[in-house]
This record gives sequence, C-alpha cells and structure tokens, in this order.
Amino acid sequence: MSMTERAARLSSRHPWRVVAVWLAVLVAAVGTIGTSLESALEGEIAITSETESKRAEQLFAEGFPPAPAEKDVTEVVVIRSESGSVDDAVFEEHVQELADELRQAGATNVVSFYASGDDGLVSADRDATELLVGLGPDGDEEAVKPLVALVQALDDEPGVAAAMTGEWTSDADFSQLSQDDLRTGELFFGGPAALVILLLVFGAVVAGLVPLAVAIVSIVAALALTALVGQAFPLSIFTINMLTGMGLALGIDYSLFILSRFREERAEGREKLDAIAAAASTASRAVLFSGIAFVLAMTGMLLVPSTILRSLAAGAILVAIVSIVAALTLLPAVLSLLGDRVNALRIPYFGRAAVSQSESPFWSRIVRAVMR
Repeated sequence: MSMTERAARLSSRHPWRVVAVWLAVLVAAVGTIGTSLESALEGEIAITSETESKRAEQLFAEGFPPAPAEKDVTEVVVIRSESGSVDDAVFEEHVQELADELRQAGATNVVSFYASGDDGLVSADRDATELLVGLGPDGDEEAVKPLVALVQALDDEPGVAAAMTGEWTSDADFSQLSQDDLRTGELFFGGPAALVILLLVFGAVVAGLVPLAVAIVSIVAALALTALVGQAFPLSIFTINMLTGMGLALGIDYSLFILSRFREERAEGREKLDAIAAAASTASRAVLFSGIAFVLAMTGMLLVPSTILRSLAAGAILVAIVSIVAALTLLPAVLSLLGDRVNALRIPYFGRAAVSQSESPFWSRIVRAVMR
C-alpha cells in the first residue's frame, strides 16, 4: 500500500477529524495573515550576492553619505497652474498650504521656491514649480501614502494640477499595482473562469465547487506561511500574486485529477472508501510526484541573487506544498463525507457526464487523431 493510499484511507475513515483540523488551520491562518502578512512584504528589489554593481553602490554611499533628515530629499511634487503663473498670489497660497500640510503629515524636509528663492524649482515658462520632499530615516511606502493623498486632493482643485513621484511613492505605486492585478486577474477573472470550466467539465455544481474550495484553502494556508517566513526573510509584494495564481492552478489541477478518478471508480461499482483508495493509489500518487517535481523546479529560482525572484519562488513552493497536503488529506475526507452527492445539482446536458461511464466523444476523437 502506497503512502498516498494510506493517507487517503486514514482521512476517509475519520473525515470529520480531518476537516476539523483543516478548519483550525484556516482560523489560525486568517489570524496570522491579519497580524503579520503586511509586515512580511516589501516593495524594494535588491541583489543579494556581492556583484560589481552592488559594490559600486556601496562605494558611492561611502563617498557621498546621505544627507541629514532636515536636508533629505526622496520625493518630488510638481504643481502647475492651468491658467496663470507661479507669481500669482492664489497659486502661491496653494503651494505654501500644501508644503505646510506635507510637514504636518510627516515630511521632515520640504523645500519650495517661495522659501528658498531657487529658480531651479520653477519651469522655464513659469507656470509650474517643484516641492522637494524628504521623509527622513523612517520613510517607507506606508509613510508616503498620507502625503500622496494630500497631493491628490490639491490636484482635484480647479485651476491646479499636482503630481508626486519619488523613491517611496514608486514603492507605494508598485504595491497598489500588485493589489489591482490580484483583484482583476485572479479574483475577478481567474477564479470565476476556473469555476465555469469546472462546472462544464464535471457537469455538476458540487463537483465543480470542490476543487475550487480546496484551492482557496491552500491559498489561505500558504499566505499564513508566507507571513511567517517573511518575518525572517522579507518577501516582495508580488509574492501574493504568484502564490494566488499558482494556488488556483495547482489546487484545482490536483483536485481535478483525484476527483475524476474517484467518480470513475464509483461509476464502475466500487464502494465509496475503496473508490477513494483506488484514486489515491493512482491519481494521488501522480499528484505527489508532480508536486515534488514542481517544488524542485522552483527551488532553482532560490539560487538567483534577486529578492523578487526568490520571493516568487518562495510563494510558489509554499502554495505547492500546501496544495499537495490538501489533495492527499482534505480532499479524501471531503469525498468521504459527500460520497455520490458530489454529483449533486447536475447541469443540463453537461450533467450527463456526471454519471456516465462512457468516454467523451469529443476528446476521444481528438486523442485518436493525435495518435494517428
């Protein structure tokens, strides 16, 4: 008896215990994500090995030490008058008011044309000016967000256009970009598209939801592990995108293999627990070796001396490991509880595949054509 079959038999004989353990893992994972995930991620990209470019940066820092907090400049704010010039009293009032608000919001240094008299801070046609802003030693992408909000508020004022960029502003933009991509890619498109395909493939709502549910559980648990790993080794914000995308792919893929084999065994007349064991000794075994191969392949990315590539690899490895464990333990327990109810809520026309023992004519024709 293989290891995968033993795990499946144990899980299917004690399904409620297995489900309870996974529920406890989920509760702990949600708490860990809420308290630790944000601090585990960062927007900076760094080279971890001793390269010539890194050595050049060190020499530059030694030769040109950073300015003190009161003279530090990391961000630039550009304010333009849409109808006048920087010499207009109303425009000057807008700029001076923004400079005061930036200081109150945490800026340690704000340099303006009106205070310094530096014409280099004014455009050639004198319709725009700059504010040089520093956040000091405590600057980061979170500290810059209130300042960005103030600049955006001024930009909404009539007759004035304002924009901000800089070291921490760009990091905050990358973080927002990651969140937007996650929302539009995986959550709004990837998940729903996967569900539609699963419903069409299995022909039953319950069978289509099971792989997606296993994938979601794997993602949540892997995010918690990412939060813990990130406390020791800070990870890129794009780790979440990699983890979510691979979690959906692997979680659904592994569950699909096992669930399909279970339904085939039940259609051939095997008892429920025997069908789960048969699926585990074949499909689950393939899932185990496939997952191990994937993890080993991703391990190669950990050798690249770049924090972002190592972060992507870490996210993929963590969600792959959790997906394997979920497929070998949680899925058999769920199948034991559902039994033939996994074919419940059949979809018209496609639902015939939920109980049919015959091969799919469409895919059979494609396979025969390829084999010729």
